[in-house]
Amino acid sequence: MNQPLRFLLAPDSFKGSLSAIDFCNIASEAIQKRHPGAEVFSRPMSDGGEGFVDSFIAAGLAERHSVWVSNPLGRKTKAQFAWQPQSRTAIIEMAQASGLPKLRPEERNPLQTHTYGTGQIIAAALERQPQRVILGLGGSATNDGGAGALQALGIPLLDKQHNELGLGGQALPNLGSIGDIPPALLEIEWELACDVTNPLLGPQGATAVFGPQKGVNEHNFDKLEAGLKHWAQCISDKTGKDVTEIPGAGAAGGMAAGFIGLLNARVTPGFEILNQHLGLEALIQEESIDWIFTGEGRIDDQTRFGKLPMRIAELGLKHQVPTIGLCGSLGCSPETLPEFRALFSIVNTPMHEIEAMQNAAPLLYQTLLSVLSLLPPSSNG
Repeated sequence: MNQPLRFLLAPDSFKGSLSAIDFCNIASEAIQKRHPGAEVFSRPMSDGGEGFVDSFIAAGLAERHSVWVSNPLGRKTKAQFAWQPQSRTAIIEMAQASGLPKLRPEERNPLQTHTYGTGQIIAAALERQPQRVILGLGGSATNDGGAGALQALGIPLLDKQHNELGLGGQALPNLGSIGDIPPALLEIEWELACDVTNPLLGPQGATAVFGPQKGVNEHNFDKLEAGLKHWAQCISDKTGKDVTEIPGAGAAGGMAAGFIGLLNARVTPGFEILNQHLGLEALIQEESIDWIFTGEGRIDDQTRFGKLPMRIAELGLKHQVPTIGLCGSLGCSPETLPEFRALFSIVNTPMHEIEAMQNAAPLLYQTLLSVLSLLPPSSNG
């Protein structure tokens, strides 16, 4: 007996052009045009960066709350967090306060940018007395080790003159002492959603690997790296924890290190957290999904190393459901990623990257119409 096709949409964002929710909306429209009556299950995804909060809300797993906070340079910006009343869990996305998109390119200066606004989001969520806080790390404009956020949560950071420490990466070398941590913070279960495994320091650390896109250069690198090294030493002096070599401690300009060292946070890949909450594997099985569509801005040889589209494709392969990957830039041969049934770039003619990003929505729609024309009109139920 023929049944309508059943699609699972589980993309990451196309950073700078399309959110994961945008992708799902566009794909749903294209599917209904080519396959009227098809069933579509939209699960916008995130690795912990842009769209992390929306992933929970779009799936009906949490309530949305808004709060005005400081951006990386102290200007007011509106941010949102998600709240699960039943589990008393707050879901927070640091990029909403301290992310790169909050600044113009010429404003990127990690000596000055800070995470204080992220701490303000967390503080607003703490008014609901959560038992657990899931903090999505990714897309940060900062290199302050999370010091600003921890200050906003009431942890005293004093400089060597016993005054309150300033904000930004430039302040860390002058840190003199870390004061008493409010006991209530230590009663919370802190989980950091993050897919990077970089340590805090060194050639694979926060400053060296992620710093250049934030404004790290030959003139400020040494001061920023020394600041994070001193920050780690002060954390060790306070709690006895060496955060320098912990995998993932370098995430979000070292913010992970601060929360691991002072609040006993643990790092978990963002995909694993979402997969657990969204129940993707159960959905694929119970709903007899025929096709999975996923994607992100760029798919290349690095996709294999734990990137979200690869994790989705692996789930599909496990349950014998073909996965199609779509992206803005396809930087590898499809044969190198056999977990995908097919890979497509939505850019259909030579064009500048800016033009492609500005036209991402119609380009995605047209590509999907072409891809969907190749699929059979129904499945055999």
